Amino acid sequence: MKLLEVVPKNKDLGKSIVSLCHQDLSENNLIKKNHRGTTEDWLNRKIDELDLKFHYFITLSFYKGTKSVLNQYKDNKHIKKVILDFFYPNKKPNDKIRLWFFVEKHKSGFLHLHLLMEGMNGLEWLMRQNRKITISKRTLFDIICEDYSMDDVITEALTNHLKSYIYKLGKGKNSTDIKHIGEFSKRIHYVNKSVENLDFDGWEHIDFENSDL
Repeated sequence: MKLLEVVPKNKDLGKSIVSLCHQDLSENNLIKKNHRGTTEDWLNRKIDELDLKFHYFITLSFYKGTKSVLNQYKDNKHIKKVILDFFYPNKKPNDKIRLWFFVEKHKSGFLHLHLLMEGMNGLEWLMRQNRKITISKRTLFDIICEDYSMDDVITEALTNHLKSYIYKLGKGKNSTDIKHIGEFSKRIHYVNKSVENLDFDGWEHIDFENSDL
């Protein structure tokens, strides 16, 4: 009895131990990486075109979070107003600081935020009229002893301001994280990981409405 030899139409498949299913998954992963790379390239070009001077990287986590992207966009509008009111308590100038909003999905399905935000001159910020800030006694003592950086004062005061005016924001230390932006390209790469994870439909992770794009 002669044995029947099964030969695949695609000769390359015969040389590979990867199944058709795994090949499809590999192709999908490649597509997702391409989408992420294209998105990152576009955002990096925007930074150059708009001459954005991002100085802070902010992460906000909510104890009354939402799973709805549209609802988060609505909250982002309020969050942006709270931030701008902190820097400009009265009239907002035309050259006000600019922000980008990125939505990210937690394992629980609830959403949290990453923001890229420009900075401003510390003394200019401190000397504005009706300036009300909340800082710790330790920070105040450091100021008196001239052992402080204005950046640290802004970060602490903004953190307290956000917790006071955004009621959905958690009150713990991990709810509001403000740090120096670091390398732009790494931050842009980080906030776009949702593209590979397919957590959102298309580019929903970018809040175009509230971001200064």
